[in-house]
Amino acid sequence: MIRPVALVFTLALSVPLCADALAQAAPADDVVGLELGMSFDESSALLKKMDDIELTETAAQWIRQSHGLPTRQLLRASDGKACEGKPARQRGWQPFPACSTDGGRFQARQDIGNEIIVAFAGMPGQEEAISIWRHTQFKAGEQPAVSAVEQALTEKYGKPNIRQTESGYYSMAHRHGAIALDWVYAPNGKLITDSTVKSRCVNGPKPWFRAKHSWNAGCGLTIRAEVLPVPGQRLLAQELNVTVVRQDRLMQALKKFDAELKAAVEGASKQVPKPKL
Repeated sequence: MIRPVALVFTLALSVPLCADALAQAAPADDVVGLELGMSFDESSALLKKMDDIELTETAAQWIRQSHGLPTRQLLRASDGKACEGKPARQRGWQPFPACSTDGGRFQARQDIGNEIIVAFAGMPGQEEAISIWRHTQFKAGEQPAVSAVEQALTEKYGKPNIRQTESGYYSMAHRHGAIALDWVYAPNGKLITDSTVKSRCVNGPKPWFRAKHSWNAGCGLTIRAEVLPVPGQRLLAQELNVTVVRQDRLMQALKKFDAELKAAVEGASKQVPKPKL
């Protein structure tokens, strides 16, 4: 069952964080038990055991073309219900537009309260999870305190080395009123303290799933969380978004995947005679 994060009614620490707060063990790197590096089958089996899942679906393509091969680059699990008819036009940019198919990758759904998306790299049967996103929309009357959500995130992932409450150097795609918590590590596993490097690492991957992201090979484990308060009730949480990615390993996996796709396509085409020129 996809459950809201455990709620602990204690205020999270605010930034700036002292050096002692940065000297901590590496945090967990999973999202509700889904771990980076898991196979497609392991991830799919885990998602299908969750009670709040209405639909589990696969997309052949994400940021790499499948070239006609039966790749499995995305796995999505969600609740909600199927959209009927043409969706109403929505004003402005929204990270979770109702009835979106993410460019034809998924079925159109609405009233989604829980959604998990896992991205994979690798040929069929050899996929590994390279990025994970979680989206939770809390129901009216079941909205936890923002401070409790922050505390729960801190208990799971450790003390963040970035906390933003408005658009700025460390949160360039900041939604109005949101609280952004980030854990940014170097490839060697150490928390990044340099402000320029932190900004470079944190502003590529977004806390919500999108068809396009950017990453940096000089960045390691990156955890981003966004807590959006209820409009007009800023002490209660309406929405939670979390993403986990190891940027350096993701880029290595994509490079290997590119080579495998190229070899598979070119290998198959060798049976086709060259054109006469």
